[in-house]
Amino acid sequence: MIIEIKFSHGESNIFIESNEAVSSQKTVIFRTEKGQNYGKVLRSLPDNAAVETTAQLVRIAHQDDFNRIALIERESAEAKEIVAETVAEIGLEMKIISAAFNLEKSQIFIAFTAEKRVDFRELLKELAVTFRSRIELRQVGPRDAAKIYGGVGPCGRPLCCSEFIYEFPNVSIKMAKNQTLSLKQSKLNGMCGRLMCCLTYEDEFYKEAQVNFPDFGQTITTQDGTGRVIGLNILKNQIKVKFENSIMDYDVTELEGVHG
Repeated sequence: MIIEIKFSHGESNIFIESNEAVSSQKTVIFRTEKGQNYGKVLRSLPDNAAVETTAQLVRIAHQDDFNRIALIERESAEAKEIVAETVAEIGLEMKIISAAFNLEKSQIFIAFTAEKRVDFRELLKELAVTFRSRIELRQVGPRDAAKIYGGVGPCGRPLCCSEFIYEFPNVSIKMAKNQTLSLKQSKLNGMCGRLMCCLTYEDEFYKEAQVNFPDFGQTITTQDGTGRVIGLNILKNQIKVKFENSIMDYDVTELEGVHG
């Protein structure tokens, strides 16, 4: 079977081959061409899934592994501070998001963000002397950075990207319009500064439901006269209509011939 693994330090998820079933959220040890590493199982896939497997499962983590992982993560946190300090000393315009050793400490993965192209040749030389490990620098986008950092969204729950989203969806401002949400960026943007991924969750429902509604701003005729649609409440199945001297709410099912 094939299982998808989430790296503890936020590197891209990978797919690995396994001869045994492993339940989700289990910590496992696996081997790639870069050595042994660890991560959590996100999900299982059938053997014929159209994905590329790049690692082999070694074992489900046991107590000795957890002790080793705890040590590695402490050293990785210290390494991140050292990398950030080195970047500041050299004067590079880049922000270090994470630094993490693999399980054997033969390689350190460093994720960063930068507004412009960065020449980090000098940085690599300095870090090679400091860590004496193979160094892999990877530039990530704002969404990837938020996924690595984690946090709590405006809904009060952990960020979807750091919990269960496997691939970032395509999000557009039109989705917010379909759901009649406020178009203020402060309301729509997540911690990454981009449109929130959750705007995609109910988009299909709203697109299907709006077939039964008039367009926003459309002039319609009701039993109370002719007015202009100034509000849509898809969930309550209601529209708000402005007349010359009043504003009234109507249930869409009670109106005929007003669909946009």
